[in-house]
Amino acid sequence: MTEVIPGIRQLKLPLPEKDILLGYVNVYLVQGNNGYLLIDTGWNTEEAFNSFNKQLTEIGISAEDIAQILITHVHPDHYGLAGRLKHLSHAQLYLHETERDTIKPRYMDMDSLLQQMGQRLHTNGVPPDDLPILQTASVRMAKFVAPALPDVTLYGDETISTGLFTFKVLLMPGHSPGHICLYEPDKKVLISGDHILPTITPNIGLHPLSGDNPLGDYFNSLNAAKQLDAELILPGHENPFIGLRPRIEELIQHHKQRESKILETLQTEQKTAYQISNEITWMSDTNGVSWQTLTPLHKRLAILETLAHLESMRFGGEVDKFAQDNTIYYQSAQ
Repeated sequence: MTEVIPGIRQLKLPLPEKDILLGYVNVYLVQGNNGYLLIDTGWNTEEAFNSFNKQLTEIGISAEDIAQILITHVHPDHYGLAGRLKHLSHAQLYLHETERDTIKPRYMDMDSLLQQMGQRLHTNGVPPDDLPILQTASVRMAKFVAPALPDVTLYGDETISTGLFTFKVLLMPGHSPGHICLYEPDKKVLISGDHILPTITPNIGLHPLSGDNPLGDYFNSLNAAKQLDAELILPGHENPFIGLRPRIEELIQHHKQRESKILETLQTEQKTAYQISNEITWMSDTNGVSWQTLTPLHKRLAILETLAHLESMRFGGEVDKFAQDNTIYYQSAQ
């Protein structure tokens, strides 16, 4: 545990998959006059749960001292322990309305979402032999989540006070449709979740639950974040950092470069999102890997990210799409 500024501590909780690049997820413990505010919770594993309790013990508190739990978004690494910690602490759970509405299809009744995912992959060119494994690639993640519905539903622009800190709730969709960040203007601190990370780029995919143009939403959110007077950014992964605006410019440039690569693949003929995904280098933040080396889950993430770029480019007039034989193709608009 690290005290990043007086009153805010960073806890690093392990991820369940040893081959995941990130290694851990950050949760933040914020001091208050009437208990602590916990921001995100980590995965629901015994290793993460025990690590969480051990780090609390080191500063002489327990889960019962937590009065509020706020979730930036409901991906398993940020939301997994929410139900378990809420039960232990009796804390009020805060979550954005849009994220709340994805809990049931993601973790409690997945049949409809799986059907939608299969249809999306099929119509965007995934071969029949690959479809079942890609369609169900994230099902195993549900076992790492103890779901809980919020006591307090957020909509954006609220303030959450601990007595020592007063955070403004900022809706920042893109990585997840109801992703929120917390901004403390007096302390000039931004708790950014997965919206802005220091060296890696968060996945922005055209998921069935993401809306029609998640990359466009992400660009809009990044431009809104540029206006904040934040000197310290506390991200959901990696380490706290400074330099908000330069990092935002790097993220925008990364996606513009990805769009250029996509357009290169469409120079000679129309293609499906699946075909384009096969021709692009992935994980460029870490020197890049080819499509063939990706796990099934990362292959699916790559296809959905390609679709997010294609749809953003279509909204911008750079590409067109058409359907043929129940398959969607994209082509350059020029």
